[in-house]
Amino acid sequence: MSLVDIETISRAELEQDPFGHVVIPRSFVTDAVAEKLRGEFSDDGFEESERTDLNRSDKQYRMFNRNLVTAGAVDEDQVRTLPANWQQLVADVVSRPYREALSALTGVDLERCLVEARMTRYARGCWIEPHTDRPDKAVTHLFYFNDGWDPQWRGDLRLLRSADMADCAKRVAPTTGTSVVLVRSDRSWHGVPPVADTCPVDRRALLVHFVRP
Repeated sequence: MSLVDIETISRAELEQDPFGHVVIPRSFVTDAVAEKLRGEFSDDGFEESERTDLNRSDKQYRMFNRNLVTAGAVDEDQVRTLPANWQQLVADVVSRPYREALSALTGVDLERCLVEARMTRYARGCWIEPHTDRPDKAVTHLFYFNDGWDPQWRGDLRLLRSADMADCAKRVAPTTGTSVVLVRSDRSWHGVPPVADTCPVDRRALLVHFVRP
C-alpha cells in the first residue's frame, strides 16, 4: 500500500497565484504514517552542497543532500540503509500511480520524465536564493518532516512574484505531512531564506523532481 495519499494528490486543485502550485496539508495516508516518517528521518549519509560564488549566474545555495533516486534509477546502496517506511516512500515516488496523480493534478504530461529524489537538511544558515528551476524540471514535489516550525526560525518556503525574496505571495512552513507541488515556468519564482541561528533543529524535506530527458 502506498504511504503517499495518491487520491488526495490527484483531486487537489492547482492554484495559479503567483504560479502553478498547490499546498497539500495532509500528503500521507494517515497522520500516524506521517509521524512515523518524521521520526525515522535519518541524519546520516548527507553531504554538504554549497554554491556561493556571487560571480556565477547559477542560483546560490547551501544545504545538505542525500541522493536516493538519480535520472530515474534508485540508488539501492542508499535506500537499503533506510528504515522500511522510507524504503516504501521511495518506491511510492517512482511508482506509476504517483506519476499519474501528479499528471492529473498539474495537467503536465510526465510520462517520459525521469524521477530524481533526495532528502535534504537545512541547518542554521542554510538557504537557497530565489529561482525558477531549470527548464527541464517539469514538476517538483516537496514533502516536509518537521514537528512544528516557529516563523522566527525563517527557513520556510517562499512562493514569490519575482526574483526578490521580499516579493512574497505565500509562505509554507516545513511541517510534517505538508507537501507542495510546483509547476515549473518562467515565473515560478521560489526560495528559502537562511535558517535562523536561533533555530534548534534542521529543516528536513524530501524533494522529488520530474525531469524531462
